Amino acid sequence: MSNRRKFLTDLSMGAAGLLAAGTTASALAAAADGGSSKAHGAQLFSSDKLLGPGQLPEAKVETSDGRTVRFYADLIKDKVVVINYMAIDNERAFPIIAELLEITRHLKLKLGTDLHIVSITSDPVRDTPVRLRAFTKRMGIPKQGWHFVRMSGESSAIVSARLYRHPMPPDPRTRIGVISYGNEAVGLWGLFPMGISPKDAAMRITSVTNGVPVNGPTRKAGPRKLEEAGLAFNSRIA
Repeated sequence: MSNRRKFLTDLSMGAAGLLAAGTTASALAAAADGGSSKAHGAQLFSSDKLLGPGQLPEAKVETSDGRTVRFYADLIKDKVVVINYMAIDNERAFPIIAELLEITRHLKLKLGTDLHIVSITSDPVRDTPVRLRAFTKRMGIPKQGWHFVRMSGESSAIVSARLYRHPMPPDPRTRIGVISYGNEAVGLWGLFPMGISPKDAAMRITSVTNGVPVNGPTRKAGPRKLEEAGLAFNSRIA
């Protein structure tokens, strides 16, 4: 059996059992662990199988151009990345890709060089590579540095659990998109909720990018003076 055929077989089997409409990341993670109520936190993972400073799992994913690549080794390792879950049919109600596009307009970073975005579909059965390609064209997604991928249900559960799963039981009345970002080379990660201002999101992403060596005398930092212009929660540099 070819690698591509095996990937599609695993994808269909995993998605059928795990990716029903409205399924939460917590439910997916529990399903990947056999539904155990104890499937929280590190119990889902074996540390010897987690990779890099951020301790992320590896998984085979299929890109929108039909290639099978490695989630960590090919898309994440040594990069500054933004990772999010999405589904084409959810974009109207939860326009996470539209919001990410707006965020990129506030970033002084070059996609494909300074920053990479990985968007994982939570609906891999309907979101085929052909459909993902049409979606990216319709949305005006940059051709470099932004990858739309799908993976098997089990892999998706493990990846989403590692990125932002918490031990609290899910509230069926609440649905919120969370966007992860990080500098995997140094293991510095954060996240923000869908819906924050694009400028705020851009500032957070920029905060983990690679800087330049500091030269000259040591400078002191402290709380911004009340009469000074700027965001009140930002420190000033004297």
